[in-house]
Amino acid sequence: RVSGVLGEADVFLMRGAHISDLPAILELAALLDSPNLPHDDAFLRRRIARSERAFREPGPPGPEREYQFVLVDDGDAVVGTSAILSKHGTPEMPHLFLRVGEETRYSPSTSVRVTHTTLQLGASHDGPTEIGSLVLRPEARGRPGWPGKLLSWGRFGFIARKPGCFEKTVLAEMRAAIDAQGRSAFWDAFGRRFTGMSYTEADRRSAVDKSFVLDLFPATPFYASLLDPDVAAQIGHVHDEAKPALRLLEQAGLHWQEEIDPFDGGPFVAAPVAKIVPVQQTVFGRLAQGAPDESAPPAILSTEEGGEFRAVAAAASREGGAIRVPKEARKRLRLAIGDEIAWTPLPSSRGRGGDG
Repeated sequence: RVSGVLGEADVFLMRGAHISDLPAILELAALLDSPNLPHDDAFLRRRIARSERAFREPGPPGPEREYQFVLVDDGDAVVGTSAILSKHGTPEMPHLFLRVGEETRYSPSTSVRVTHTTLQLGASHDGPTEIGSLVLRPEARGRPGWPGKLLSWGRFGFIARKPGCFEKTVLAEMRAAIDAQGRSAFWDAFGRRFTGMSYTEADRRSAVDKSFVLDLFPATPFYASLLDPDVAAQIGHVHDEAKPALRLLEQAGLHWQEEIDPFDGGPFVAAPVAKIVPVQQTVFGRLAQGAPDESAPPAILSTEEGGEFRAVAAAASREGGAIRVPKEARKRLRLAIGDEIAWTPLPSSRGRGGDG
């Protein structure tokens, strides 16, 4: 459920997921159904349990430290979710990718020069931090209160709070086009030839075992020119619904690494944490008395007062370490004057979420 028309006092709240949120997250997962957020009760139950431990006992990055967030409306109904996986890529579950390159061949006798796009399988056993699992209910998209931007960039505000809990690089896998039957044209043209598996079968298997990709995919560069031209032209492109999410991440400073997902051909975007704009620009201070100036720009406001991460998007004024916010934002954050609060810039571009 999404509450009625949002007024000035209505503020979305981003917080860590609880096991009581499982039914709502399961509904959201049905809209995305990716390896990072499958429509699978047992998987999501384990993810939320790991997340609750990670929020409760933060520490260095590791495969068991996963942070699942939810976004709730002014009626406390869950309307979105997103996640940070503190380490994506271990010896047991490597981060797999296809590196996109070029190879030029020339024949002096014919004066013919041909440049091929190549795909080379790669694996990282000491991988980066990954952000993903972002999905927002369709009826919440584009509503006042910046729900998509809060759900996306709020994760960077959390990373700014706990840099020691994450790797030095942050990566996101962007969804590529999948048809109504759940098929990937890229997988059918490429991966299926080497594995004999359907996209759905391979995608599901990869959530628990990636060794079959390393065992069966070609170890040498593959010429993308051998693929159907329409399929080759879509390498590194994102699903239409993921384009707003990609724009938000690009505005944060993440960019294509010339690597794609081996399953659907979607791009990986990444950046060093030190160069991510909202991480760089997050300012920590104390809640000050009074309302923000009428001209104050909106920002993501977060706190861990009381031991729980909470974030909202609202107009805020900053004067040194003093931050003034609207009454409703202060109420949603459960803050008193003098409490700790952080200010993270809100992206100006329009976006609505959908990373994988």
